[in-house]
Amino acid sequence: MKNLRKIIALFAFIFIIGIYLTVKTVNTSLNKTDIPKETVEVQKDTTYLLRAEKKTKTV
Repeated sequence: MKNLRKIIALFAFIFIIGIYLTVKTVNTSLNKTDIPKETVEVQKDTTYLLRAEKKTKTV
């Protein structure tokens, strides 16, 4: 009977440690700060837009 209690205590200990490690890893992955990304401004090609505008006017 003492051996059964030792085995149950061992499994309970392993189970609690597993839950603790899982919570710890989830919290660290959720608390990560994202590296700021560079913003790039997009500029449209004015000559292409002017040509496209001329084509639509001639129709």
